[in-house]
Amino acid sequence: MAAAGLPALAGLLWIGAVPWTTYSVCGTSVPASLPDTVRIGLYEEFPSSDRLDKLRQVDFPVSLAVAAPSRAQFLQLRDTIRRDDPQVRDVLFWPLLTLDEGYYPGAWSDATAVRRAAREADGVPVLWDLELPRSPARPSLRDWWANRTFLDAWFRQRTEPTHVWRSMTAMGLDSALLRASALQFDPLRYRRVSMHLDLYATGGGLPDPVLRRVLRCGVERYGDRFIPSLGVLNDGQAAADVFVPTATLQRYLRAARQAGVGEVWLFGANGLTGDVIRTLHATLPVET
Repeated sequence: MAAAGLPALAGLLWIGAVPWTTYSVCGTSVPASLPDTVRIGLYEEFPSSDRLDKLRQVDFPVSLAVAAPSRAQFLQLRDTIRRDDPQVRDVLFWPLLTLDEGYYPGAWSDATAVRRAAREADGVPVLWDLELPRSPARPSLRDWWANRTFLDAWFRQRTEPTHVWRSMTAMGLDSALLRASALQFDPLRYRRVSMHLDLYATGGGLPDPVLRRVLRCGVERYGDRFIPSLGVLNDGQAAADVFVPTATLQRYLRAARQAGVGEVWLFGANGLTGDVIRTLHATLPVET
């Protein structure tokens, strides 16, 4: 990885990171109507059998993105999930690279690995994670432009559902800076792309006015291809303050409903509990 890319990337992100003001020109409309039901999706980054067992608590249809380092491993997981968990309607391939390659197949990771992941994702629904490389890998300025060009062409030719997960929420929905840095590929440019926007929360989360503005901006721009990504659900494996409290999750779900959101995803399946299931039923008109 090219360490020389770090100062340039840091400067680029600093210029655009004016928290939340990028949503000031949208989000003021009121939905003419609300969706009859809200679809629910779940992420599972470490799909071991004990974590996937949590799916058995779900009593409504869900989509599920499972992380895997290869197509073969994904297909094996998909077949097992389809057999054991009929409530899972769609299973998406969430391809991940090795740590040295950058882990996430975004534009700042190793170009050869990004292309390999794309080949393996051909023909199946996919969750494509645009995050910056995870340590010890560093963002690669050398590979950034080639990856940006490649991913643009790949997203354009996709015929299967393509869910793009992105962070840097404070930088807006589709700013020129996000597009230039390839941290965003706007769904309006790609007929099969939906956007998952990182709204993970701990503690009290975002203030209501900011949260509602962001959610409504997303629906105004992308309609049912805007998917807020909420969580992280408490799986009991860390201190409680790194997770989203139930009250905060319910407030986020209620705000999503009021904004006219048609689909919400939660991180992750391993954090499902009876309390979470009851909260979803109490707050959203989930499908039956």
